Amino acid sequence: MSTTTLRIDESLRDRITKLAHAMRQTPHSFMVEALAQKADEAEWRLGVQQEAHQRDVALQAGEPGVEWHEMKTYLQQRLTDAQPKSKARD
Repeated sequence: MSTTTLRIDESLRDRITKLAHAMRQTPHSFMVEALAQKADEAEWRLGVQQEAHQRDVALQAGEPGVEWHEMKTYLQQRLTDAQPKSKARD
């Protein structure tokens, strides 16, 4: 592992310390976990953007896409299927 120095203002340092202790972590582990979560989020976001760009390029090149009414029907069905089933009354 390597060492990196972060310069953070005192109020943020105090918040991190309080939160870390409340979660039974060290401030160091709290910050490492937060940085890992932020990196995961950024990688996911960049992946989604890249996929969207690739799909846009494909559509612009004339490849077939999904019509809005078909997608709307599909999404509505997914929502209906995801709804909890009500229990039959005895």
